[in-house]
Amino acid sequence: MTAVDDISQFVRSRLARAGCQRELEDVLQDIRIAVWSGVQRGRYQPLPSVRFGAWVQGIANHICAAHIAKASAHYAVPLFTEEDDAHPACDRPQEAEAEPAGIADREWALNVLKLTRMCAGEEAWGSAMFLLLHDYDDNDRTTTDVTARADTPAYRRAQRDLRFVRQVAVTVRNALALVESESRMHDAMAVSASKCLPTELHRAIAATIVVPQLSGSERLAALPVIAAKTNVTPRYVAVQTGRARALYQAALRVIRMSEPVQVMPQ
Repeated sequence: MTAVDDISQFVRSRLARAGCQRELEDVLQDIRIAVWSGVQRGRYQPLPSVRFGAWVQGIANHICAAHIAKASAHYAVPLFTEEDDAHPACDRPQEAEAEPAGIADREWALNVLKLTRMCAGEEAWGSAMFLLLHDYDDNDRTTTDVTARADTPAYRRAQRDLRFVRQVAVTVRNALALVESESRMHDAMAVSASKCLPTELHRAIAATIVVPQLSGSERLAALPVIAAKTNVTPRYVAVQTGRARALYQAALRVIRMSEPVQVMPQ
């Protein structure tokens, strides 16, 4: 038990880095039980090259990892899951190596959610969360099954909002990853932001129409070019241009927020 107390600072530091410091006492108790059980079962053999404290720390390391994984699972971001296959493949978010390895850590996930809510807007966010949680209270305060309301205008609107919020979440994730990387330094901010959009189609629209601010005949001429590259119709590209502009603005906002504040000389 003294050996467990000796590594308590290590445990505290490990949990604090993962945002799980409230679980310190529970984790220490689990370590005590595991150490006691291991000694009783003869799993520790006194050897000159193996200190008892090192063996205890090895147990502590495994138990900390298990607690962090379990706690972090509650903060995984479900918005990255794209469930709708009714759209072209180029209009569905591709996988990106932007979130932390393994289960998303608590602080990172909460930051993504906060920025997604800010960029998507309260109306779309509320509608999306309404649908994401599956059940909701009707005017008569009863819970309605999803299948029973699938054909209602409110449900279809919520589906569109959820799709938008999911795309914003992926855009925010990509923008945060870009902020942490060095690649941002090689491109103008507008170009960097256009690369953060979640789909091939939206990235093409942003780079070709949104960033150059095309309008009128120039914009109309760009539609079939993008359509040919992404294997959709020009009309579909036109419909998605507004969405691409909103996602681009979200990426630009996240990147700008990371810029250091310029202090004006006195």
